[in-house]
Amino acid sequence: MTYFVGKRSAFTLVELLVVIAIIGVLIALLLPAVQQAREAARRMQCTNNLKQIGLAMHNYHDTFLVLPSGTINPGCKSCSASADMPASVGANVRNVTAHLLILPFLEQGNIADKIDFRYPVGLAADPAQVTAPSATDAASNMAVLQNTRLDVFACPSDPFDVPGVAASANEYYNKDYYRTSYGLVTSQWSDYTSGLYWGSAGNTANIRPAFGVNGAAKFRDIIDGTSNTILMAESRMEKTSTSYGPFWGAYTHTFWLNMANRINKPYSPPTYTKPYAWYVGSNHPGGANSLFADGSVHYLSETANLTTLQNLCRIADGEVLGEY
Repeated sequence: MTYFVGKRSAFTLVELLVVIAIIGVLIALLLPAVQQAREAARRMQCTNNLKQIGLAMHNYHDTFLVLPSGTINPGCKSCSASADMPASVGANVRNVTAHLLILPFLEQGNIADKIDFRYPVGLAADPAQVTAPSATDAASNMAVLQNTRLDVFACPSDPFDVPGVAASANEYYNKDYYRTSYGLVTSQWSDYTSGLYWGSAGNTANIRPAFGVNGAAKFRDIIDGTSNTILMAESRMEKTSTSYGPFWGAYTHTFWLNMANRINKPYSPPTYTKPYAWYVGSNHPGGANSLFADGSVHYLSETANLTTLQNLCRIADGEVLGEY
């Protein structure tokens, strides 16, 4: 019996190359869309983080009838309240942050319960201005906070995930503390340097932000309206120096953010891609998320009017707001 074997069919080299080319084109077309979808999801998670923080702020206010202090007994006068800070504050440095105070309202009571707020939570202190806190007194709190990362304080679009490395006994001490993407805002440098100690002569109503040193606003103090006042904004965690924050677990010199330099502004010179300390910005394209006092989250454009952004940071300046 005779069998006939048919001719085998297969891809030719040309056909194979065509298929590979088509796949490559499809990948090139789809990859940007996939990346955009991922960024949209990360931005949504960032928005949700701020909404959780905003809800925690409101629950704190419902409990204590005031917003949490921005920081309590920070280790630096000139970078927080200048001469307005009483000597008793500088002699009892605690470095407590608002982020720590709202932990029980972020379902992080297990961490908050381990912190003894009678003692320092960090060692940042300017030796020329304040009495450095005792490392022995701070040891227990630092053991809880160092190397502890909380996702709610970090934007998922920000890949920088390196804890602080500064171990010197000065106002930048941040060793093994994790940064936060979300900082408390002031409107400009002068507010930052002389007007943050709550109730001081420099802490006047026309420049006052919602948070201060050893004090903060009640909602009734926000005369401009809670929907017209920014509480917090994003800041990229990788800065021009490894010493720069903000850090959520303890106050350091670069704790506050301000609107004096626009959003997403790079450090000078323009070729320097990393932002400076205190700058508002994010890894999201074209702007940054911000938390308002009514608990809403708004995306601030990096092209927004600077005066409007600064006015949004003040609780009772009475200024008419522009578009943002």
